[in-house]
Amino acid sequence: MLVSVLAIGVWLLSRGYDTNFWPGFIMLLLLIPLGLHAAVVLSGPARAPAAPTPPAQAAGDGERALATVLFTDIVGSTERARQVGDRRWGELLDTHDRLARELVGQLQGRLVKSTGDGILALFDRPGRAIRCATALRDRLRGSGVEIRAGVHTGEVQLRGDDVGGIAVHFAARVMAAAAPGEVLVSGTVHDLVAGSDYVLEDRGAHALKGIGGEWRLFAVRA
Repeated sequence: MLVSVLAIGVWLLSRGYDTNFWPGFIMLLLLIPLGLHAAVVLSGPARAPAAPTPPAQAAGDGERALATVLFTDIVGSTERARQVGDRRWGELLDTHDRLARELVGQLQGRLVKSTGDGILALFDRPGRAIRCATALRDRLRGSGVEIRAGVHTGEVQLRGDDVGGIAVHFAARVMAAAAPGEVLVSGTVHDLVAGSDYVLEDRGAHALKGIGGEWRLFAVRA
């Protein structure tokens, strides 16, 4: 069709200068099959729409990735809720969740989920997870809320909006071994941040439930 339009334009221009311009007749003859072809194409049955593509898996779903896992937990949450009452406890949880979102975002992490009285978050660097844990602990103390935290680096399995894998369980067990107000890290994290400004104190070997064996844990000095 584009060729037809161009040919008509040339023919019309040529007629203005020379009515005996013989290539114009050849162009007219060429326009006949081109016009018929365009008519057949345009009047033919509409092309069937492409079959819908099956929904793809969520990006990274089922894949594994190296990440630093942070688990936090409010210490004595049940007792604290009983002391302050439901309304005040709800306000404290809202403060906890807001601070957690802010800090994880500022340190370029991913807040995977809230565990009710704690969080599960992923970071690309162990140092950022440590800073998030210590900052959240320090800021919540002003509200009378004490937390404990566990940090471990390993491969996690991406499962849509959630994560799984041994590394996640490992971080949860590290957190469970922490004392109130303590941020514990695994030996893996200890080795990865060696030479940095973090001061880590050896807390000895621990048997982590469901993991097997004994693992050295280290506390971040306040």
